Amino acid sequence: MGARLEESTYEALERIARAVGSILVRKEEHSQATPRRIRPKFPAEWHVPNDPEKWITWQHAKNKLVDENVYWISSASSAGRPHAAPVWGIWKDNRFYFETDPNSIKGRNLSNNQNIVVHVQDGSDTVIVEGRAEREKAVRVLDQLRKDYTKKYRYTPDWSDRLRQIVFRVEPLVVHAWKAPRMHRSIVKFVF
Repeated sequence: MGARLEESTYEALERIARAVGSILVRKEEHSQATPRRIRPKFPAEWHVPNDPEKWITWQHAKNKLVDENVYWISSASSAGRPHAAPVWGIWKDNRFYFETDPNSIKGRNLSNNQNIVVHVQDGSDTVIVEGRAEREKAVRVLDQLRKDYTKKYRYTPDWSDRLRQIVFRVEPLVVHAWKAPRMHRSIVKFVF
């Protein structure tokens, strides 16, 4: 009974956490976690077919994020002023990494407001990540990311001067995905 009570309590806390936008997944589990796929509800009068075969899969969304070359990120100042910018980045282990000058608008915004949106450029096969950005400081992770950047972009970043260039890690909370022209048939969101 005690184990069942703990499980039920955890499940209830997880539902509450998801409702307010935070996720109860330990960081070490996050990279292996397959997010839960959710289909939005459409008004009955729209006559939208509800065919799971047409829904975007996590594998498809993940491949789009891995293969993208230029991503768009959107941040906001502490006063709520929005800012969008293209960046190079790496999607790895269900996280997004990118570099920036800490004094850039995005660097200053993310230092004060960790909420971020990342999306691929393709508006016909769209993947949009909503998450929280934190500075990545782990030397082991940065060493591997440097190799990943070199392989993907033929560019070796220099993160030795933290006053000039830093790396952010985006922990996704929700990923939206769809394909045009009939996006309502394929649209899903993945919740971490």
